[in-house]
Amino acid sequence: MPIALPLHIFIHFIFAVLIGYLVGSHYQRLRLGIVAGIIGGFLIDLDHVLEYFLVYGPHFNIVYFFEGRQFLSSNQIHLWFHGWEYIPVILMAAWLLRRKKAVSIFLSAMILGASLHLITDCLINQYPLRNYSLSYRYSQNFSASKILSAAQYQKYIQDRQYFGM
Repeated sequence: MPIALPLHIFIHFIFAVLIGYLVGSHYQRLRLGIVAGIIGGFLIDLDHVLEYFLVYGPHFNIVYFFEGRQFLSSNQIHLWFHGWEYIPVILMAAWLLRRKKAVSIFLSAMILGASLHLITDCLINQYPLRNYSLSYRYSQNFSASKILSAAQYQKYIQDRQYFGM
């Protein structure tokens, strides 16, 4: 179900706000829930910006960014914030800090937002769950050719050729 990038981004934003709203409403801390939901479920995508700057340095080209050229140029997929490994760690922190209600609510909403973000990424991008594991990507040396399926890598190669890479 590949979809246009603006719709993809909109879906993440709506789900992040919804998760934050639900958690915030449940604990009667609406603003806290929404902020945490947005951080975990939407701002997680700031690692795309980080990846861009790690590949291209401080010279930002918005067109290149939205075309995903940072991945095409480097032939690698890091996405440092997209990782299932964060979920149990943050859940444990939320549990350990359960007496600090605001912190626990914040971490819970954030991790629910992030979990929904990763699930929707798997569905929208048609990637298996393992692709959103930092340890899996690390074990594949973050190599796009090893992480993507044969069909996805073929499209990746076509995109590289289209952009003259």
